Amino acid sequence: MSKHIPATPEQMLSRKALAERWQTSVETCKRRERAGLLKPIRFNQRLVRYRLSDVVAYENAAAGGEG
Repeated sequence: MSKHIPATPEQMLSRKALAERWQTSVETCKRRERAGLLKPIRFNQRLVRYRLSDVVAYENAAAGGEG
């Protein structure tokens, strides 16, 4: 009955926090999500978060670096 629980939970960002990080609008975050560029984690219809590791990988790919 042992479950694997990560030692440190991964940091999550809200749409608003992501928009502030990128200095853009929340709508831009939604557009990137709809385009398949960002993978959201939905807790319910309104509560959406993004893994920081996914955001950093996207930023690296957009900058021409490797994820």
